[in-house]
Amino acid sequence: MGFLDNFEKGLERVVNGAFTKTFKSELQPVEISGHIRAEMDSKASILSRDRILAPNTFTVSLSTPDFKRMAALGDSLITELTDLATKHAKKQGFQFGAALAIKLIEDSSLNLGQVSVRSNTQNHEIEWLPTLEVNGQRFILKLGQTTIGRDVSADIQIQDTGLSRQHFAIIWDGRNAAAKDLKSTNGTRIAGRPISEVAIQGDTQIQAGTNTFVFKVVARTINNDMAVTE
Repeated sequence: MGFLDNFEKGLERVVNGAFTKTFKSELQPVEISGHIRAEMDSKASILSRDRILAPNTFTVSLSTPDFKRMAALGDSLITELTDLATKHAKKQGFQFGAALAIKLIEDSSLNLGQVSVRSNTQNHEIEWLPTLEVNGQRFILKLGQTTIGRDVSADIQIQDTGLSRQHFAIIWDGRNAAAKDLKSTNGTRIAGRPISEVAIQGDTQIQAGTNTFVFKVVARTINNDMAVTE
């Protein structure tokens, strides 16, 4: 199912009854979403093969009549726009250095149906952190070698009888990563194939024990209390 189809289904939770009639033959919320998506795609910066930084703030200008109609939907519309923009970014492999924010403003110079979108990235210094995800948990990996296993001696301890005490490791040199099996009993696999040591990229899935671990490199703002973002 496409991005716009997803948006329309989500919007059904917000726009119904009288609202549905209001939007006939006029600017549709789905069109606003399309403009945000296009702006995000055009302004995303490719930093490396698996690190693409997208703008995180979007200001959407609408004509006075369109702005009044959209404003009638309240915060629910902004929530939907933000949710679908986030999903689009994830699908495209984009990451944000700070929280995504979308704002609608009135512009009397625009004609009915016209949309103008401006975006920017907050002026924060970005650091790229290697992480490992498993069972809904995310662990930040350290520079050098991070070991994973079932024993307390492992840097990341996972309760799984299929894991050796120290089963495998992620090696991170600040830019590149590798996965290394630590002579485990049941082996470590990537794409179904056993490994000894191999270079890995973002979103690599590593099978060990009964779990699948996902390696990612994510953006985080420096000197900011915000959580790691994608």
